[in-house]
Amino acid sequence: MLKKQLLKKLAITGAVVMGMFAFGGVTQANAATASPSYGHFTSRTITYHINGSSKHWKKVWTKAIHKFDYNGTIKLKATSKKKAKMTMSTVVKFKGKDATLPYKGSGSGSKKVIKNMHLRLSQKVSGKQVYIEKDNIVVSGTDLEVKYATAVIAFGLGLNESNNIKGSMMNWNEWHANLSSGDKLGLAQTYAHVK
Repeated sequence: MLKKQLLKKLAITGAVVMGMFAFGGVTQANAATASPSYGHFTSRTITYHINGSSKHWKKVWTKAIHKFDYNGTIKLKATSKKKAKMTMSTVVKFKGKDATLPYKGSGSGSKKVIKNMHLRLSQKVSGKQVYIEKDNIVVSGTDLEVKYATAVIAFGLGLNESNNIKGSMMNWNEWHANLSSGDKLGLAQTYAHVK
């Protein structure tokens, strides 16, 4: 008798749970929130060139570029300086910023169309130690340099910084070495109507 009641309760519970899944009563807890964007290039294939002669900084930029290899939306393709839509360089220091992003484009708001982008990374700022309070870690060296370069490239592609998007590479209150699903979703939404 007890066994039949238990089986009946399990069957009813299973039916209720299956019904919730079928009719959307349960949602995914880890659904990604898209990182915000301000604009996009006119193509999903963006040509780039790394300026400079330093082997170390070329390696930093190259590692950062490889973080975009499997993003599902855009492709970064090496080319000559003259043909590049995006150029990357590193300077010893410049007035307290880690990057400058001068670009030629048109449009306003989130509809900016980027024609050319020049990314600059400061060796001085990128090499400092950073304490990430939320994760209780200190980050420095090449890991930090690659993080900065990756975030600068993501910004150059059209993503905005946002400390409100949990898990995002563009969230400076957290430590993330790779593009999150939200960053990839942000790129996908930004380039949805671009071929």
